[in-house]
Amino acid sequence: MNPNRLAYVVVSAGVMLSLCVAPKATAQMAVIDSANLGQNIQTAAQSVIAVEQLKAQLSQLEQTYQMFTNPTNVMGMAAGMENQSIENPMPMANAMAGLVGGTTAPSGAAASYYNQNHVYAPTDGSAASAQMNANGNAIANIEGIASTNLAAIQQRMQDLPNLESDLNAATSITQVDAINGRIAAESQFVQAQQAQAQNLQVLASEQASSQQQQQKEQFVEDMTNASSDYSQAAAADNTGQ
Repeated sequence: MNPNRLAYVVVSAGVMLSLCVAPKATAQMAVIDSANLGQNIQTAAQSVIAVEQLKAQLSQLEQTYQMFTNPTNVMGMAAGMENQSIENPMPMANAMAGLVGGTTAPSGAAASYYNQNHVYAPTDGSAASAQMNANGNAIANIEGIASTNLAAIQQRMQDLPNLESDLNAATSITQVDAINGRIAAESQFVQAQQAQAQNLQVLASEQASSQQQQQKEQFVEDMTNASSDYSQAAAADNTGQ
């Protein structure tokens, strides 16, 4: 047989055999797993939401740190209160003896009260006259101290709304804490002034008692001197007789 023909037969047989053995090819469409796809979409959506929540939390945390780190000028709040005459209007303790005792001449507000109260100042140089003048000074000084304290309290009351405005305008935790601290400090000043006013009241009461005691002592001294003068005069009369 012609080799060429044999080759053709062999090839043809092989082709036919392959066609018989090989499964019949048919056209197929892509299969989609809808359940798995829906799960993947839901997982992706949840991941997006989680990322957005994380971003919001980080932003809030950043704002919180800014609230804690932003400095607050406490001294700049209600600047009108940053005044020694308001925070502590009382004279120094070592000056109180002269003021309440009357050895210190009235000045400032006390001088105004002295001029209102004053009628006459004896100048004969006697102890009684000196004490009378000192008592007049003491009364005016006490009135002046009380008046100065009252003015300080009124000034503080006028400036307190400024702190209230600062508190309403606060935008951070540190600002709120700082303002609350400032309010607490002002409260301490007020309590200190209340204690000072009570002490001043005690001093004024004791000064009034001291004046009464002085009058009694003066009366006894006058009686003693009068009795001594009478005794001396009587003794002189007896000697003359």
